[in-house]
This record gives sequence, C-alpha cells and structure tokens, in this order.
Amino acid sequence: MTFARNVAAGVGLATLAAGAVGGMKLRGFYRDLSFETAEDERIYAETADGWKICIHHYAAQGKPKPFPIVASHGFAGSRLIWDLTPTTSLARYLCKAGYDFYAVDLRGRGESWPSGGPVSDLQWSFDDFVNHDLPTAVAAACSHSGSEEAFWLGLEMSGQALYASSISGTADQVRGGITFGSPVLTPPEAKVPGITAAPQMRRKGRVLFRAGSHYAGPLLALTRSKELESSFRPINAEPIVPARYLFNGIPDESTLLADQFIDWVDNDTMRSLDHSVVWSDRLDEIDLPLLIMAAARDLQRPAAAVRSTFDSLNCADVTYIEAGTADGFSIDFGHDDLVAGTASPSEVFPLIKDWLDEHSRVDDPSSTVQADGIHSGDSRSGEGSKQMMDGQDDDR
Repeated sequence: MTFARNVAAGVGLATLAAGAVGGMKLRGFYRDLSFETAEDERIYAETADGWKICIHHYAAQGKPKPFPIVASHGFAGSRLIWDLTPTTSLARYLCKAGYDFYAVDLRGRGESWPSGGPVSDLQWSFDDFVNHDLPTAVAAACSHSGSEEAFWLGLEMSGQALYASSISGTADQVRGGITFGSPVLTPPEAKVPGITAAPQMRRKGRVLFRAGSHYAGPLLALTRSKELESSFRPINAEPIVPARYLFNGIPDESTLLADQFIDWVDNDTMRSLDHSVVWSDRLDEIDLPLLIMAAARDLQRPAAAVRSTFDSLNCADVTYIEAGTADGFSIDFGHDDLVAGTASPSEVFPLIKDWLDEHSRVDDPSSTVQADGIHSGDSRSGEGSKQMMDGQDDDR
C-alpha cells in the first residue's frame, strides 16, 4: 500500500468515527486537545554526541525529598504521558509529594534535537538512549536538584533503557528505578505499533505515526474505539486523556530504532545495534533496586513477558507488581493507562510513591518494600529470597 493510500485510509477511518459521534459537540472537545503542562521550567542538556535533550522540570512542593525523579516515555511516545490532565498526572502527583520531577523527551521528539533541528536524515537507535540520553538527563537532573543520585521511571522502551544502562555502566547516578511494561524480551504475538503491528508506513527514514495519530486518534478516543485497546483501554480512560496524547504526543520514529526492535523480536534478544552487546544475556549484572510493574491487559508488552524479566533478575532488591483484578486491583490495566488511566491515581500512584519513599531513606537504601493497600506482588531483598507483599501467597 502506498503512502498516499495509507493517508486516505486514515482519513476514511476518522470520517467513520466522526459519523459515529453524530451530534456530539466536537468543537469543544477539540478545543480541549490543546493544553498546557504544569512544568515550572525547561532545561536543556547536551549529550556527548551533540544532541540537546529537553527536560521539563516540575519543582517539588513543600519539603523536598533528597533524590529527584527522571521519567521517560515509550517507543513513538513523549514526555506528555506524565501530565495529560491534572487528575491523571503522575508528574504533579509526585511533585506534590515532595519530589523534583524531570520529564524527559528522548532524542528525536519535542525539542530534543541537535543544533540543526529535526533534519529528516537524522537517525537514532536504542544505543543512543543507553549511552547518551539517559546518563545525560540523569546528570542534569542531579545537578539542578543538588543531588548525587536520582530515580529513573521508564515506560516500556525507557524501562528497557534502564536495564541496558545498568549493564553498560551508564547508570552510575541512578539510585533505583521503576519500569512500566518493560520486558527484556517481547514475544512476536505482542501488538507493538510499528514493530509487530500497524502502522508500518515508512518515508524518508521515519516510521509514520504522527499524522494518523493526530487526525484519527482523537475521534477514536471520543468514540471509545477498540482500536485503542492496545494503548489506552477505553474502560480505564476518559476520552480526553488518550485524545490529548494521540493529538499532541506521538512523533514519527526513527527507522533505525524500529529495525533494531524488530531484530529483538525476530531473534528473541535484546542487543546493541552492532550485536556486540547482548543485554538479555547479562541480566545478572543488574544491581539496582527495582520496582517492575506490569499491566494485566497490556497487549503491547504482555504481563507474562514482564514477569519473565523479573524472574530472570538476580539483583538483591527487586519487586514485581501486576496491575490486574487477580491481584486486587479494580481493573485489568492496559499499556498506557497503567500510568495515566482513570484508576491510576488511586491504585497505582500510591504504590509508586510508597516505593520511592522507602528507597529515599538515606540510612537504608535497599529496604524491603511493604506497599500499602490490597495489592500483592513478588519481591526479593536481602539474601535474594522471594516473599510476598501484604503476606499473600505466590499463586497467580
């Protein structure tokens, strides 16, 4: 299918969706798609290879915690995932809890480009995130907050970058991390846009996400289309939340990066661009406190694959939580609504805060996590023995 035919198909899909909403007031809905995030300032940090990484700083409120948070997004995503509405914003939630929060756009989106701007022939790979963007962003956040270490929060691809950075020695200033839907190995049946699922359109070195997402996305969100089930589950997201993200926050992605991820899926591996470093074979080298979160209904990064990553780690302090009804949550969360869904502020955000608070204790940075509430999860601490949070058994 040619590029023109694909665009036509996207327009046709949007037209059908528009017909479905009938007499609904689209004008007001579209007016709400433009919004301002609540960061206090923007910081620009230059990598060793000349890219300027844009970091959005949400200043801590009240007495600041000793370690800031650096948060980043998934494949074909952006920092907007952390602050789509005031009520579903993890950035605002954690800065109110006393944390300096830094939302990062990795290279190739937003304002994160070299001095020449977004030239079409620029390419980037996962290796660039590991070797340059992650350590540069963390160092900038630490310097700005006057701290020697920071926490890393990574959605999907950015969580994978934390694993790889820990192995490759570029996470020296990371105190610990929380990953969301970040398996080391992604099965071929997973529905990862641009990798194992549509869109597959390419042009001038880019996988084309932005146009289709921008035009058709809001209407699909408004009609609660099942087409969005692999991103934001309609049952766990008010339409304005995915609509804003799809309208504003989805960039075209580097074909080099997409091909690297395709290689991982095809060969059941996680490795560097030149294949010289196979991170998936070196998981026993990760020695960071980790909270690994999975969404029970994540179609892009299935919970079973995330659980397999947890089972493969040997670090002393690692906890696994699966957000689903089988483990006491009110809903089976999906890929993006795990961190920005309707139920996230009441069910997921407190678990994140509890873990961060526990690991902010300077006297005992590897304390065992005992999260509040009804949700269960597996954890290893001390000698590496497994134990259940909240005293529940290990059956799943």
